[in-house]
Amino acid sequence: MQNNRFLKFIIQKTDKKILRKFLIQHNFSSSQLHNLKNKGGKIYVNHKQRHFNFKMEIGDTLLVVLNDEEPSDLIEPMKGDLDVIFEDKYLLVVNKQPGIASLPAKARTSKTVANMVKYYLQEKHENSSIHLVTRLDRDTSGLMVFAKNSYTHSLLDQILHSNDFQKFYLAIVYGKVTPSKGLIDLPIGIDPEAFYLRTIDYKLGKESRTVYETIENYEKDSMLKLKLLTGRTHQIRVHLSAIGHPIIGDEMYSLKKDPRINRQALHCYQLQIVHPVTKKLLKLTAPIPPDMVLLRSVLKG
Repeated sequence: MQNNRFLKFIIQKTDKKILRKFLIQHNFSSSQLHNLKNKGGKIYVNHKQRHFNFKMEIGDTLLVVLNDEEPSDLIEPMKGDLDVIFEDKYLLVVNKQPGIASLPAKARTSKTVANMVKYYLQEKHENSSIHLVTRLDRDTSGLMVFAKNSYTHSLLDQILHSNDFQKFYLAIVYGKVTPSKGLIDLPIGIDPEAFYLRTIDYKLGKESRTVYETIENYEKDSMLKLKLLTGRTHQIRVHLSAIGHPIIGDEMYSLKKDPRINRQALHCYQLQIVHPVTKKLLKLTAPIPPDMVLLRSVLKG
């Protein structure tokens, strides 16, 4: 059993020495400080329990014991095949298959990745509160990140769209993109005619930027590598459609059904994350799923 409730620090010269100021310096939120104080969290300096006003010295060992988290009953644990790519005391990264949602809708009846993660963590007797850091559309496959406690979740949120947290996708699109690489910088907003769709909106849309590069050309179509610089709903799908190269199989934005694949050919294949606790660089990869491999071979002829 891994215990992800313990956080250990050695006090350095550049650290704040008053306990509360140290915790704020290390990105503990006001709600996390409240929980430490009032909901069962504990703080030890050199093995002695201390309060927020305690003054520490260089070289002291600080142990923060996070409070227990009550799992939400909105997410029911459900057994399923979970493809775990990376796991430690703080993070869980899984490879999502196409055709399954990230989180349950209001009805809460169908199995989602979050339901399976909750079951998986409960079976390991770990904190089973769900902290979803990155989500994918139902028919997009690839890497999804879960934090194992609220503190790690908070740290990841702070770096989510920085160079410390980079997300790369593969998409197979209609046509050959010109130029072969570049930046799509178009604001995205809610489609006024359908709330579940997104559209380019120069008045009300939010800044949205996607870097793309062609990595394979076929007779008529191509495969792109994409990097998200922002994280808008349907961002890649909307951006590629807007430049005239919708994703093959993306019926919602291409406005046509493609018999060669039964979902959009979009896969989150790589993450590069500076681990928020250990500070080590994680380079994680999920293989291209079989339906996209088949589509690729068909396009190659």
